[in-house]
Amino acid sequence: MLVNMARSSHPMLLDGSWLLLMMDTECDGIVFRKRSKASKLMALRDTSKTSRHYRIIESIFVSMCNSKLFNDIDVQDENDWIVNHQSDEQTFNDWCKSYNVVKSNKSRICIQPIGDFSGPGQKLLSWLQSYCSAYYFGIKVAILPPISITKIGCKCRINSETRRCQLRATDIIDHLKLTRKPHAICTVAVTMLDLYPKESWNFVFGLASLTYGVGVFSFARYTDTFYRTPPNKDTTDNYTCAEVTAKLLWRACKVMTHEIGHMFGIKHCVYHNCAMNGSNHLAESDRRAPSLCPICLRKLQEALKFDLADRYGTLLKFCEGSLTDSQTPLSEFAEYGEWLKKAVSFLESKQYKTQVGRRPR
Repeated sequence: MLVNMARSSHPMLLDGSWLLLMMDTECDGIVFRKRSKASKLMALRDTSKTSRHYRIIESIFVSMCNSKLFNDIDVQDENDWIVNHQSDEQTFNDWCKSYNVVKSNKSRICIQPIGDFSGPGQKLLSWLQSYCSAYYFGIKVAILPPISITKIGCKCRINSETRRCQLRATDIIDHLKLTRKPHAICTVAVTMLDLYPKESWNFVFGLASLTYGVGVFSFARYTDTFYRTPPNKDTTDNYTCAEVTAKLLWRACKVMTHEIGHMFGIKHCVYHNCAMNGSNHLAESDRRAPSLCPICLRKLQEALKFDLADRYGTLLKFCEGSLTDSQTPLSEFAEYGEWLKKAVSFLESKQYKTQVGRRPR
């Protein structure tokens, strides 16, 4: 998430030539026009395959799109991401043309902790692993051994506004490129320290290279205490998470699954309130739904070949606490759990079975 001076924006994505896909810009009076039902259905369709098998699969997602499970994007501020990115759309056909099929043969998602994640931080990693395993159903999510900031050789600075230590994100990206696992779909580094991409920028929430399948994301500014408490004097390898609140876990799970979604080639969603919506600020990010809309979900299902009801059911188990320990702060997940119950009930009422195995491309 790129931030210029005091303003915040969505994580920037780097692909080959370090292309910036999202940046906070001044609103010039653009009025957001919601996508029509017809345009959503067109974005959902696969025009390249005509077999009965594919038409049945498509009908499932069409029914979901026509249901009341998914809402339109809620625009509340002229600086919201969608106001300035109304034409940035990716249909299912667009995704099929660009998705890296080599990734479909890889077996796991790797989470790389940067710095000290002992104590509460270790719990956060465990809960993130459990949630991501349910979200990217059928793919193993592995937590790699933590790497010290000293070992990476990452440049640090003290932010002039917050007086907190920041790590230069580009140094971490360069390290991940050299050490990424050949079996990994992607390697995502996480840190509790703040990030910046270059000297002229105030801070960045995250940075990623889609070409290499690596990224780094900070949870520092998702904590309730970041802007209220004095900065920790122990600023590098020994800085750790003091407490994992329900809100921190909720935000961390949402941003982690959003950014990993980009690693599957899924661009920002402009169709529904969706986990893949862009965001220019924390309030907009908090409004973003945790669930994938039918269009984005179809992309992920095509990549991973999971059963929709089984995936929803596993996510529901996480929200209800049966996949984690009794100490997991899950109060922020209650509303999502109720939504998942409705989604599972909807699929069961239609008697849909959506596990399709390895289909020819």
